[in-house]
Amino acid sequence: MKHISRDSVYNTLSKDNPPADYIEDGEIFEVETELNGGTWLNSIDDLWDPSKSKGPNLCTVIGVKNAVPGDTLAVEIIDIVPDKLGYTGFAGWRSKLSQDIYPNDWDVVTKTVKINKDFIEWSDNLKLPVIPMIGTIGTAPSGNPETNYYAWHNGGNMDVQEITTGTTIYLPISVRDALLHVGDCHAIMGDGEIPHGGGIECKATCTLKVNIIKGYKGHKWIRLENKDYIMTIANNDRMKDSFTEACHELIDWMVDDYGFTPQEAFLLLGQVLEARCTMTHGDPNRFSPYICKIRKKYLIPDDKAVWKK
Repeated sequence: MKHISRDSVYNTLSKDNPPADYIEDGEIFEVETELNGGTWLNSIDDLWDPSKSKGPNLCTVIGVKNAVPGDTLAVEIIDIVPDKLGYTGFAGWRSKLSQDIYPNDWDVVTKTVKINKDFIEWSDNLKLPVIPMIGTIGTAPSGNPETNYYAWHNGGNMDVQEITTGTTIYLPISVRDALLHVGDCHAIMGDGEIPHGGGIECKATCTLKVNIIKGYKGHKWIRLENKDYIMTIANNDRMKDSFTEACHELIDWMVDDYGFTPQEAFLLLGQVLEARCTMTHGDPNRFSPYICKIRKKYLIPDDKAVWKK
């Protein structure tokens, strides 16, 4: 299995970022990801402060041979192994979200933790489960570089916990070789990312498999699935817009692949839709990724529905 190092990382999604290596269509490979803020964390005694961050969300880049614009890159996440150290933290004086939630005059609030195979040593008395996820994943755009601070139609910094082991994410191919960007892994992460450095940020080694699918699997936004769900993600400035567009994409998928009419899909989602905003990014009116999902066991259209007559 090919192993791709984190020696060169980038804080944008860009067609100009040279890949660390190339892989074949259908290949399984390992890729190292860098800590979202850079290489400063080397000891349990190292503590974060804003001056140490060299981001945002540094990514390793992988080229996929024979990937061409207009097709889809299916990325299956086989495994995520976090490094042995991680951190979380924020600076109260610069975090608008922390001020909105709990007005404060705090300086830097941070914690560095050890990560074991099965748990995170939050304290002597509290162990957290290891539930690793990839915070930033996307393909290069055909136009100008896009900062990894945000996310876009082609992915980016989404911080969606479902982007984890057992999930396949479908991304648009906009440039030759796709240029898959991967980084910003967490050992665990809560909804909303209320600290600026949310979750337990860490380096990681990810085992991935890529497949090129002819044509674009998706209407406008991002699709992903695991054994239990189909899911969609929209990344927009306003939380409501992200929700409505992710929901629209989910309806399209139910129509495209599962035989639903838009009316029936809409009606059914009123009963079983699961949805949430995964990150407010410091301002609930500025960049709020939203995930919408439905369990696969419900994807059974009603052929005798009234609206089909």
